Amino acid sequence: MFKSSEFIKGYTEIIVCALLKEKDDYIYSLVKRITESGGGEVQITNPSLLMIMKKLMAEEKITSYKVESVSGVDRRYYSLTDKGKAYYEEYRELFIGSLDTLKNLIKEGK
Repeated sequence: MFKSSEFIKGYTEIIVCALLKEKDDYIYSLVKRITESGGGEVQITNPSLLMIMKKLMAEEKITSYKVESVSGVDRRYYSLTDKGKAYYEEYRELFIGSLDTLKNLIKEGK
């Protein structure tokens, strides 16, 4: 089992954009969705994901807003911007293709 963000390091930004394309979300929930989508084989920590979110915000691919809670901690939700949607659409196929290339390279190493 890969209990590290290292396994998906180069893909984290596109993964976050894919998840935020579905719906706005907050850090803890995104971490949980990544873990569940990866069948528990891939996990990322809250601090690692927070660093990615800050980078995506600096690049204006995502934005955030605060949702106040009456019975708990306020949450910061993140949403995909038009720039983030364009990035996702442009690079989605390239990332999928890179997975096929990596798979072929690893097979060659047998």
